[in-house]
Amino acid sequence: MPPGWARSGSALLGLAWERSGGYTAENDDASGDGGPDSGADGDAGAAEAGGDPDDGASSPGSPAVALESVLDRLLAVEVADLDESAIDVELEAVERAMRRLDARRCRLASAKTARRADQAQRDADATGQDGRRARQRARRQAEQEMADQHRWSASDAKRATNVGDQLGDDGQTQAAFDDGRLPPRHAQLLADTLKHLHGDQREQARRRLLDAAAEQDAREFGRTCRRVLASLDSAAAMRGEQRRHQRRRASVHTTEDGMLAVSGQWSGVDGETVATAIEAFRQPDPPGVHRTAEQRTADAVVELARAALRAGEAPTVHGVRPHISVLLDHEAILADAAAVADGQLGAPVVADTPWMGPLPFAEIRRLLADAGVARLLVDPNRVPVEAGAETRNVPAGLWRTLVARDHGCIADGCTARVGWCDVMHLEHPYHLQGRLSPANAALGCRHHHRAYDLHGWQIHWDGERPRLRPPPT
Repeated sequence: MPPGWARSGSALLGLAWERSGGYTAENDDASGDGGPDSGADGDAGAAEAGGDPDDGASSPGSPAVALESVLDRLLAVEVADLDESAIDVELEAVERAMRRLDARRCRLASAKTARRADQAQRDADATGQDGRRARQRARRQAEQEMADQHRWSASDAKRATNVGDQLGDDGQTQAAFDDGRLPPRHAQLLADTLKHLHGDQREQARRRLLDAAAEQDAREFGRTCRRVLASLDSAAAMRGEQRRHQRRRASVHTTEDGMLAVSGQWSGVDGETVATAIEAFRQPDPPGVHRTAEQRTADAVVELARAALRAGEAPTVHGVRPHISVLLDHEAILADAAAVADGQLGAPVVADTPWMGPLPFAEIRRLLADAGVARLLVDPNRVPVEAGAETRNVPAGLWRTLVARDHGCIADGCTARVGWCDVMHLEHPYHLQGRLSPANAALGCRHHHRAYDLHGWQIHWDGERPRLRPPPT
């Protein structure tokens, strides 16, 4: 017995209960651990576990009550009293037990929905109604009832039912799920693969996949399942791909605290296209910058969107290429410029955008360095009455000059190429009436443009070439 199990015999008791097929007073006495659960508490547990097993699922002798008793004994042991080897052993036992219980939950959920569906079918047949629709409606109602009763999500209830359904006709896979060899998601992937195969192909695939399930996480196991299916039945694999394509989705919405939330899923070549494009714009952290993997991906999506808008291939809206639109009061810009000239951080100016709503002026200042500007005349009720022609801030000749001089972002260590860069005003920004010239402009990626405008990064001249560096620490 590993050290530390003297105080955690309840876990061994649980394993003994699983193997013996039930919980009895003899099992309790046989633990003999001398721990905190012995004596009076042990007698109480034995008395609770007694009774007639035919009294129903909630009777004292039922497996459900026995399970509760075992869990009570397990949880009574202080984790702090266990040494590391005992913790490892108990973690393994708990993980296996959780898998087995999940298997039981799936079978119970499947049985409940099947009974409801069968009853609905009989009722529909008796009244001449559509039996298929009645079955579907009864299944949905049963799943919703389980979700409400047990505080599951709707997707959890559907998953449990589907796994139980898929494994119902596959005794070998169900047995592997029941004894804890298969986690729930692995069991669902395996059953979904095997249902498309028959005879020797099915048995060959089962052996390969059960071996793989013992070594692989769910994502890698899913890839193995798809690979095995494609190697044995390409038509079935393509049908699976078409079903996944029907589940594609993407959503874009703004949150109450001013973020843009993007989520989605794609399959097949579409998924490969999206992942390849995002990866192309994922850049390593430059010196002094530390981003999480999620932040690097978020920045890559922004750069990907900017590249798409710059390329000019996106569909136009009433003849206008898509672009970021910002509405600003001219008087507010002048007030902000005066505040900055007076040594302040700026005036409390608000910019309006179609998607993100109000933004502080400091957030969009850097856009003014490389933007088109148009005059929009409004009446006292702020209703537009006249629109002027757009003019560009960055002349084509200046852009060519900066490309030839800077070759890309001027921040030390940054590898962002020319196509990913803005034109930055240097000592005299646009909102302070600064004019663009080679001496007052440079190329900067969106990340370092933001660092320069908001976080104190500084320009250093190396002869005729500007360099952007972090502030001294």
